[in-house]
Parts: sequence; structure tokens; C-alpha cells
Amino acid sequence: MTIPGREKTLNMYCISAKMKRLITIAALALLLATTLISQPGCKKETEVPTSESNRWLELLSILPENEIALKAAFLQDNAYLEEKKQQYPQISSEYAIIRNHPLLSGSSPRAYSDEEWKETLGFVSADVDQRIYAGELPLDYYEAVRGRFSRDDVDNAAKTGPGNDMLEVVSYQGHEFYSWGGDNDINMSMRSNVRPLGRGHRLALVDDFIFWVRWTDGMKEMIDSYEDNVKSLADNEDYKLLAGGLEELDTATAFFSAESQSQSHIKEVYKDMLEEPSNERQQLFTEEVERQVRLKPYQALATGAGIDEKGYYLAIAVLNPSEEVARENATLLEQRINQSKIAMAWHSQSGDKWSDLIESMEIESKGRLTLARLYGAVVECWVNFNVMGMMGPYEPLLIHE
Repeated sequence: MTIPGREKTLNMYCISAKMKRLITIAALALLLATTLISQPGCKKETEVPTSESNRWLELLSILPENEIALKAAFLQDNAYLEEKKQQYPQISSEYAIIRNHPLLSGSSPRAYSDEEWKETLGFVSADVDQRIYAGELPLDYYEAVRGRFSRDDVDNAAKTGPGNDMLEVVSYQGHEFYSWGGDNDINMSMRSNVRPLGRGHRLALVDDFIFWVRWTDGMKEMIDSYEDNVKSLADNEDYKLLAGGLEELDTATAFFSAESQSQSHIKEVYKDMLEEPSNERQQLFTEEVERQVRLKPYQALATGAGIDEKGYYLAIAVLNPSEEVARENATLLEQRINQSKIAMAWHSQSGDKWSDLIESMEIESKGRLTLARLYGAVVECWVNFNVMGMMGPYEPLLIHE
């Protein structure tokens, strides 16, 4: 016989005991999860944020997202570099960071003159704050400058300057651009520093940008990119993350590329030279391509040059497929820097180690990005990671498996 009150008490005791066990199990599970999250390698990292005002994305927005532009895009912010120099007057070292572009600077940048630019283009180099260049030589490339331009002066130069007898004014998407001759036409009578081989080019003043290309479709592509009629490099998801990385690294210049730097691709591009190197630099380049320590495969990269209280630095941002690979490439990059030699860069002696040009370095991973600041003369190498070597000889420091 069961006493009613006792049965009720027993039931309440059983329920209470079950609840305690459930609470204990839940608490242990929460403690275990917290412990795991705090362990190295288990932490979920966040991507480096990209601000809406990111100036690299603003400049990339005028370049169409196509195979040509994705291979190489060089951006230079002259005005920002001057601001940084003013901010850190104690940094006395000077390096060749800003590079002349092949088109507007012509075949001989040393032959530049204000008079020629003013007569031909309607502005001078001192009016330029930012420079944009993308594509590959000899024909397919886009160029633009941003600065303080007078529409009247540009219009007057186009209509009264060299080649005005063949000038055509073309309307497209609410903008006008100037066109001289056929696509990529050569006219030796028009040869100048601005127009090597006398090519006519197309020129457009779009807000505070000057677009300058050799073929009509290229001009239309730039206008369409600027007006958001087609996808630009600023719409590329990989480049958005890399732009955030360079913003974090605070650079005054930028190079973006989605071209593969796998060992197999580099061997294909430089096949002839690798098979029969003809001098010491080419032999060293061959050895560096074969060096065993290589990065793990990644998706795209960006480099740049910056300055802070410690001095000038080369910035590197590598976008990896995962956070794990980003951490691994941070370790491998440091190994490559300490082991690899510079082969082709003109501002170094062949055989110099990368570490010889570096005073100090900071390498880390954030989200899927591997980020690095390398301080010292190595800053001049920010242009040397374009596989085709347009702004400077290619160096295989960032080669991957």
C-alpha cells in the first residue's frame, strides 16, 4: 500500500534529480564548447572588413572585370603618399615607389615636359593625384588618371593640339570622348613622348577622371564600368577582400592580380628562359622557381607600398581558400623570405636574399587573408609580382604549389 503524500514526494524528488542532471550536462557541454573555441586553431576568425569608402575599390570601379584586367591592375595614390610623408617627416629615406605608366609617360619618362602634356592633353603631371593602369602589353591595357583638370583646357588641347585634323568627337552613354584615327593605328608623323609610334588613342574626361586607351571598345568598357552598366574589378568578391587587406595595411599604392602564380603556370610563361637561361640573373630565376618551399595554392593577391612611424614597407595580401591555409601561408611566406633570393629586380644585386633588403617584418593571418609588412628597401619591389613584368621584372617570391 502506497501512502498518497509519500508518492507525491517521491515523484517530485525524481523530477528534481532529473532536472539537476540535465542542468549539469548542459553546463558541461557549454564549458567544453567554450574551451574548444578558445584553443589555438579552433578560433573562428572574421574577415578583414572592407569600408564603403575604400579608395582602392573606388579606383577599381573604372576597370572592366575581364581576363585582361584581372591579370594586373596597378593603382597609385600620389596625393595620399604625400600626406603620409608629411605625417612622418622623421622618415628620411627615399625610395622609388611611384612608377610611370607606359602610356601617358611614353617610351622615355625622362623626356617628360609640361609643355608637351599641356599642348597634347590639356593638363600636366602636377595636376594628377591618382594613377590607374591595367591589362598587358603590347595592345590590351587601360589607363586613367584622376586629379584636377579643366574641361576647357582638355577640350582646347584635343581640338588644337597634335592630330586635330583627324579628331572625331564620339558620344557614348551620356559622355563624350575624343578619338584620333583607327584602333591601334600607327602614325609616325605624330610620334611624341605622349604618343609613342604616333598612336591616336581615345581620351575622355569623366568627372575628375581622364580615361586614355588605344581602342574604341576599350573606352566604352571603361565608361560602362564607371556607370555600373557592366561589372568592374570593384565588383569582384576576391578583390573586395584584398582591398580591405590593403586598407588595413594602409598603402599608398596597390597591385591586384588574379593570375595564377602556381609553379606550373610560371614554368609555362617562362618556358624558353627556364630551359636555356642566358645569364646569371636568368639562372638564378630558374633556381628560385624550382625552390622546394612554396606557398599553398591561393586565389588572388595584392601588394603595395606604405609608410608609417617605422619607415617604408612593402605590403602583401594573399587571399586563401580557407583560414587554415591563410595561417599556413603566413608561416611559409616567412620561410620563403628567409631562404629565397632576388633574381631579376633591377634595384638589387642578383643573388641578394629578400631578407637582405628587409629591416623588420610583420606577418599574420586574418580570416582568409595572409598579411605582411616588410620594412626597408624591399618596398620598391611592390611592382615585381606581376607575372608578365609590365612595371618591373617578375619575382617568384609568392609562387605556390
